Amino acid sequence: MGSLGNAVGYGHIGDSNIHINVTVPNNQDIDTVMDLLEPYIYEYLHSVQGSISAEHGIGLMKPSKLHYSKSDEMIDYMKRIKKVFDPEGILNPYKVIPN
Repeated sequence: MGSLGNAVGYGHIGDSNIHINVTVPNNQDIDTVMDLLEPYIYEYLHSVQGSISAEHGIGLMKPSKLHYSKSDEMIDYMKRIKKVFDPEGILNPYKVIPN
């Protein structure tokens, strides 16, 4: 199998944040690339106690991946804090804390 695409890392070296930009020609193999790449990235981040998110928060694509960088206890605290400030769940629904 030939190359499926290219990956470029860039970011904020001063605070150890890196962004990964993956390009896939014509998006034809994007699902294949994501299926291959994501588990490796998340498992590696977990092994080095990294975070899956930095200044932009978790977003819509990563709430289910939060457990790779936060313990169940920490996620529970995050849910509790959100409930204090947003008891109706109307602020940024589904974008930060996994359901």
